[in-house]
Amino acid sequence: MKTIAEAVPCEDQPINAATLMGENRYLTSWITPDSLQVQEKYAELVQGVSDQEQKILALWTYVKNIPYTHFVKTKISVDGKTFQQADTWLEPAQAMQAGRLNCFNKSVLLASLLRQEFPTDSVWVCLNNVNVDGIDGHAVTYLKLDRDYILETTNPGLESPFILADNADIYEAVIWFNDQRVAYIPGLSLREPLGICCIRWLED
Repeated sequence: MKTIAEAVPCEDQPINAATLMGENRYLTSWITPDSLQVQEKYAELVQGVSDQEQKILALWTYVKNIPYTHFVKTKISVDGKTFQQADTWLEPAQAMQAGRLNCFNKSVLLASLLRQEFPTDSVWVCLNNVNVDGIDGHAVTYLKLDRDYILETTNPGLESPFILADNADIYEAVIWFNDQRVAYIPGLSLREPLGICCIRWLED
């Protein structure tokens, strides 16, 4: 796949396609390193761990082990008005309370946890197309260390979080974002909805 070095910076655009109450949200607003709940979960998961690679492994394992669902469905009532979403992107703090998560919610949760350990430009969510029995939209966490890595969280069979981005041919990266910036590959379109699971039989 193309790496973020090949991406072009662009303006952060508000969207409302998968928001909890149909409100407009900027892409960057979903990654929340300043969330108290995220900070507390990070401290819990890495307690007693000093090695940075082992910290990444602990965070990734926690998110990977949250059961996968194709879509996160929500229904809430506010002041007598009911909002229903068949496909919801949650705040990371909300995602930690959910019983099942899809690829987008898993990716922003992991990115928010990793931001406790790494600076902004090292941690991204990558929205991409995955070529597996067709082409579907997908989201993964993207980490820049010595090289660029994809941290796939929808495949419980993986034993390591470190997939080299430039070797991952099934992923076609389209958009990257973190809590401050957005970048994209010109000329590519993202498949929607983002619902693919890298292990097809896990789809429910």
